[in-house]
Amino acid sequence: MAFCKRQKSLASVILLALLLIALAVLPARAQYAVLKGDEPRIRAILYTKENPRALIYHNSQRFHALPQTRLDDEWYVDEIRRESVLFKRTSTRSFAEIYLNAPQKAKFHKDWSFYGHPIALWEAIELLAHGFGYQAIMHFQAGGAVVPGNHGDTVQKLLKKILPPHHRFAFAGPILMVLPVQPSGEEWTEVLERMKLCVPERLSLRYPGLNKPGIIISRGDDIQFILRKISLGGKVPIQFPRDLHFPVYASFRHIPFAQMLVKILYLNQCILIEREEGLEVTPWPRQILQRRPYADFPLIKALPSEPQEGSGPMPPPLAREHLLNHPVVQQKPGD
Repeated sequence: MAFCKRQKSLASVILLALLLIALAVLPARAQYAVLKGDEPRIRAILYTKENPRALIYHNSQRFHALPQTRLDDEWYVDEIRRESVLFKRTSTRSFAEIYLNAPQKAKFHKDWSFYGHPIALWEAIELLAHGFGYQAIMHFQAGGAVVPGNHGDTVQKLLKKILPPHHRFAFAGPILMVLPVQPSGEEWTEVLERMKLCVPERLSLRYPGLNKPGIIISRGDDIQFILRKISLGGKVPIQFPRDLHFPVYASFRHIPFAQMLVKILYLNQCILIEREEGLEVTPWPRQILQRRPYADFPLIKALPSEPQEGSGPMPPPLAREHLLNHPVVQQKPGD
């Protein structure tokens, strides 16, 4: 009897040893890794089973990530869950589930959920617009930090819950527009009414290149840089005041350049004037000019060719007002 028990225990030891050897020979499988602190940071998650997406900060970059998005050579988004993101690490062939840990906890979940840490208003708008299939644009005076923490089955319901005070939103077809109640002292409804006076299709008749679809993703680029891109893409000369500067917040994908041009300019209180030599952009009212109440002449002209005159993604540094009308005094070395 004791001999039989000894044989059974010996057989168990042999089977265990064979199993360990087999596991050592088999190729390594992905396992859950221990986090070390240099991982991507989850800032917000817009979740639904059909179309989840997340705002992720990593290596000084901001990603609007979908499942199967690769952030870099190391991190790969495998799955976006309601309160976490499952990553796959390439170097260790392991998984890492990083939780959102939002400051506002939900008692229950239903419909779409939008939770996160404090983020910029434009980041929230861009995430919502892409999730619900809209293009988006925001007035340069709108903004502020928002803390997503809501549920809703439409983009309108979620926008009403996250917009800061004294902000409004409107739709023009597939385009979501956000602006303050009184930008530059003007009522927001007047801004939208003036936009209706400019018909993008009429511009396309004179400049067929503006009917070509394009892509503009701007998260604060200077207006002069955006006008130069539209001039190149739409093959149209555009001139504008030399001191016209404001950041552009827009996300347009595969829509005509004429639509982009009209929405960007008129929502930010500029107007288009058709000249014989091309299109002219001027602010309305003039108060949105940063340096002077009147534009500096001559105008800068953007042409559908390179190189072009004008500012890059960031505007030039502002000169002090008391120095604008004084001559520059060149000092000799040693003075």
